[in-house]
Amino acid sequence: MKTIREQIVERIIAQLETITKENGYDNNIGPGNVYRQESVIEKNIVPALSVWELEETRKRNQSGGTVRELVIRIEAIVAVSNGKHHAAIGNQLLGDIEKALIMGDMSLDELIDDIQDIAATISRLPMTHIPKTEISYLLTNYKVAGATIDFEIIYTTEWGDPYSQ
Repeated sequence: MKTIREQIVERIIAQLETITKENGYDNNIGPGNVYRQESVIEKNIVPALSVWELEETRKRNQSGGTVRELVIRIEAIVAVSNGKHHAAIGNQLLGDIEKALIMGDMSLDELIDDIQDIAATISRLPMTHIPKTEISYLLTNYKVAGATIDFEIIYTTEWGDPYSQ
């Protein structure tokens, strides 16, 4: 049996794996490129996203349940080709992540009371290695754009039972 928190994280990962141009997003991340608790920016894993569970506060509600506020950080990195500005790509990443988690597959709504993005940053990073792709030899000024966005997720469980809503 999985806790509600674990089910939430699994659904977040599944929703982030849908970020592809084919699905109407500006960037291609896709299945197999979403990690958990790994710094894709530090490791230069391109393209990639990472889901970080940061902190969770808890308090009892009037009906005897536990209201939990979980902060999740999503870290993203994609290649920037010549002619594109890293800040524009970083902002696209932020938009793609927000759209995927808030407006994407609504099955996350079954588990949570609310989700809100609460902080965001973008960055430009030099590439320490170029991944082997079909087009890597064409890129002369290969850079990557990174973005980080935090979400506050509120969900409720039965008091003393993180497995039940």
